[in-house]
Amino acid sequence: MTIWTPNLEQFPGPRYQALATAIETAVRSGELPPGSRLPPQRDLAWKLGVTVGTVSRGYMLAEQKGLLSGEVGRGTFVRSSNDDAPASEMLGELAPVQSLRLPGLIELSHNEPMLPDYDAILRRSLRTLAARGGLEHLLGYSRSLGDPAHRAAAAQWIGRTGLKLSPEQVIATAGAQQAIAIVMIALVEPGETVLVESLTYGGIHENARLRSATLHAVAMDEHGMLPDALDEAVRETGARMVMLQPTIHNPTNATMPLERRQAIIDVARRHDLTIVEDDVYGFIISERPLPIAALAPERTIYITSASKCMAPGLRVGWLAAPLALIERFADAQHAVAVNNPRLNQEIVRQWIEDGTAATMLEQLRLETAARQQLAAEIFAGYRLKSHPASLHCFVELPEPWQSNDFTAQALMQGVRIAGCTSFVPDHRQNPAPWVRVSLAPSPSREELTEGLRRLRGLLDRRPEARRGVV
Repeated sequence: MTIWTPNLEQFPGPRYQALATAIETAVRSGELPPGSRLPPQRDLAWKLGVTVGTVSRGYMLAEQKGLLSGEVGRGTFVRSSNDDAPASEMLGELAPVQSLRLPGLIELSHNEPMLPDYDAILRRSLRTLAARGGLEHLLGYSRSLGDPAHRAAAAQWIGRTGLKLSPEQVIATAGAQQAIAIVMIALVEPGETVLVESLTYGGIHENARLRSATLHAVAMDEHGMLPDALDEAVRETGARMVMLQPTIHNPTNATMPLERRQAIIDVARRHDLTIVEDDVYGFIISERPLPIAALAPERTIYITSASKCMAPGLRVGWLAAPLALIERFADAQHAVAVNNPRLNQEIVRQWIEDGTAATMLEQLRLETAARQQLAAEIFAGYRLKSHPASLHCFVELPEPWQSNDFTAQALMQGVRIAGCTSFVPDHRQNPAPWVRVSLAPSPSREELTEGLRRLRGLLDRRPEARRGVV
């Protein structure tokens, strides 16, 4: 294996693009000669201080440029410059069925709700705002807490989950990602340990890295985090905070039953542990368990957003907490962004109050259920972790597939998905042979069907040994 650690600061663009550019530069300069084996993705991610997903995307982009060749079970190698074999010959039966150009890519890696009447909804909302007039107040600063009307609408919307809040308990944020950052800034000291599920949302990884916090993975089962494992982790680490996704967990789709939620709360109370509940998917379930925040309001910080149930591009989210913490979070919010776009918050307030949000949610529930059924039919015979209200399914890979190998080959087939390594909080963990396939992004069921069929083809064929330099 080549010992190679690039300096990404000298290359422009997002980190994954900078990494791909660094690889190209090193290959053309001879720093990475043909046959060189690149560092394992988890090791390089640790050295660069980025997520494994970032390194994976960088490697994939470099492979698209013809610079690298991945070999199942062996690693990623620099291709020989005088290798005249076409990509289809090198990949055997796994030859791409279309050009590798990104414009033709079927994007199944983002949980992004797409409804066919978005354009009409937004046009109608903007016309209503324009006719109302007196909008100049939306262009000025507001308190970091958010406008009172926006906070009241948020409390009303969150009440659909069974969590009853006063508007004073809610802070408006730019999505759940910013809410996580605010919590980290306000409550987590640099170097402190935060407990998370053994697989967890990648945005938590990024925020922990920026705060120089350490994530400690806690074991899960089909119902989510294990109470006994949480108890042991608190005793081992002395952690003061646990971050959970108890409803439609990302990526496993686990949803804690009421008994499990209560058991987690019992552990938290015994150790005086703060619970951060990420509930961005909870709105999509029509009949759902109560949020943990409703069962343990004295110690739970509740995070949700409009991204998964309305529209992610508006970047509207909310953080709810005990009143004693609100001003502390407001200070952190001010440090991050002063305040968030009031126009976006106003659009969401209008949708909540005039019933548009509820209509969009019902449409999303119907579409999500149909797409889950489609995935179940196409992946029949393979093990899935899914939920009728989830925007994704979690697919177990047959041996000898590994997560990174499969995602790379899926990209060669023109389909982008998320590998399990993107959700592993500790680089020392061995990623499970699973991948997350998002069902929401495709603009049509026809395109989604095509993407799922290509993935099924990869699952059926199994990886084959490919030519490369040892």
